[in-house]
Amino acid sequence: MVSIHHVSRALATKWGQWYRWITPMSNAMPVWDLRLSLAPEVLCMGRAINERSSDQYAVHGYSVHFYKSEATLVLGEAELEVTPGSVCVVPPNVAHEYRHRGRVEHLFAHFAVRGESGEPMPVAAVQDLGSDFTGLCERFEHAVHVHASRPAQAEARLWDVLWELSERTTRKEQRQSRRHVALDRACRVIQARLSDPLSLSDLATPAGVSPAHLTRLFRAELGLTATDYLRRCRLERALHLLTRSEVPIKEVACEVGIPDLHAFNKAIRRGYGISPRELRARGSAPAPLNLRTEPPPAGAVHQTAATSQTA
Repeated sequence: MVSIHHVSRALATKWGQWYRWITPMSNAMPVWDLRLSLAPEVLCMGRAINERSSDQYAVHGYSVHFYKSEATLVLGEAELEVTPGSVCVVPPNVAHEYRHRGRVEHLFAHFAVRGESGEPMPVAAVQDLGSDFTGLCERFEHAVHVHASRPAQAEARLWDVLWELSERTTRKEQRQSRRHVALDRACRVIQARLSDPLSLSDLATPAGVSPAHLTRLFRAELGLTATDYLRRCRLERALHLLTRSEVPIKEVACEVGIPDLHAFNKAIRRGYGISPRELRARGSAPAPLNLRTEPPPAGAVHQTAATSQTA
């Protein structure tokens, strides 16, 4: 799951021909355009074991990494959460940093595209492959094994993997383009008013639909209630501020719309399993965000004006 940080126009200009972004739910995800009409040239590939807390890169070729553990990929102002079973792709000469959580072992390749012909194909910077990770990782690992003795076969394998990543990105963009405009409006309201108490009516009115219809849209298109979506946005933002800034905990609570410290502490414990102070000291979440908690923490969306006053 991606943290809530958008990429600046300055970086978009700096990254130039490769860059645009898609916006799944509350997050901004860079998408690179690759020319895949010819098999890529593999510059190097292998398996890496790293025990440092972070690594900074600016590789001359494209890089692709297969991660079986948690990390954070930092691209300028964007901090992208890398979950186990994710693949990361970064284009040439783009400065980036991987922040690791303990010992990390991953597969990687640096490669160059051949020629400028053919239609550019989209590839997201980070993709959680879920149940498909094992199969794609095995194909990539085979390329690593044969690269030294059969480089052409390794390049063919990598080419196949890149096409698969591009097809997955395209399918995701198509789903995004079909999202109901009312849902997008409601999500933008949440991002703009994250620190405010919000009722379902506060989201439905600017979205131009009834509260009941907006509830159905959230469930149908995001698989979440409006309450859970807002809680997710607030807790992800709190995680970033607690682990990546020195903003006092009280101010963090206010900024994410849960100003009561007792309620904020309970919300963080329910979401991440530890207190805000422990989360700050640790520097990262010990586990993925848990939204399967009842009752919802203070600050969640409520469907009546009376309950929304406590949010």
